[in-house]
Amino acid sequence: MKTAFVSSARGAAWPLVFALLMAGSACGDAGEANGMKTIEGSIWYRERIALPPNAEILVFLEDVARMDVPSEVIATTRFEPEGGPPWMFSLEYDPHRLQDKGRYVLRARIEADGRLLFINTASIPAFQGNAGAPVQVLVSRVGGGREGKGAKVPDASLTETYWKLIDLDGQAAVVGAGGRELHMVLASDGSRVHGFSGCNRFTGSYQRTDGQLSFSQLASTRMACMEGMELEQRFLDALGRTSRFRIRSDQLTLYSADGQQTMRFVAVALQ
Repeated sequence: MKTAFVSSARGAAWPLVFALLMAGSACGDAGEANGMKTIEGSIWYRERIALPPNAEILVFLEDVARMDVPSEVIATTRFEPEGGPPWMFSLEYDPHRLQDKGRYVLRARIEADGRLLFINTASIPAFQGNAGAPVQVLVSRVGGGREGKGAKVPDASLTETYWKLIDLDGQAAVVGAGGRELHMVLASDGSRVHGFSGCNRFTGSYQRTDGQLSFSQLASTRMACMEGMELEQRFLDALGRTSRFRIRSDQLTLYSADGQQTMRFVAVALQ
């Protein structure tokens, strides 16, 4: 095979090609430059059914090392699946948040309109196998069954449930100061609510009547944080705008008086 050099006319294009190649390399190394790492993997299921057009996939990197407390979310990503399984994902995380004694797993969910469709039931080590090898996450259909509808999953209780924030004003929730997840617990006495709002712990009152839910007298401790304070204000403002709620399976959705979804939570079982 003969190897030919391009003519001077075509050679003029080489600086542009070289610049594009270098730009692509810079983009690929951006994560390394800012200290972030990524976990590559795929989500798949065995059922031979199609997802609804409004489905979305959520992947979480969590530390489950501590007993009797909810897992700590290190990073999360959300995307809309295209085509059929498997669906590839790339989860960016900050390696400085990993601890020597941590136990890190991946949790994946497939949802549609806030309804849980699939979830992984086996523990998936986040850093299994060869370094850099894609992680395969098998999810199972909630309720089981074949092509027909599966068994109904009981709704979680509004009260005495650890509700972890997963969506705030239409955006995937992020963790607050110290890597702590935002959450709330409504007491069964029908009046008090408490939790973590991003920087401080908060308390307040709630009123519930026939699908209506409102919060008042919300107050937090006065600690200043390097991060999480703006998030905390958004969280408390959204709680203050709440007018009604809906629970489906393990998810709690809050709405404002004009019917806009403001927040979404998931019930978390203690480890």
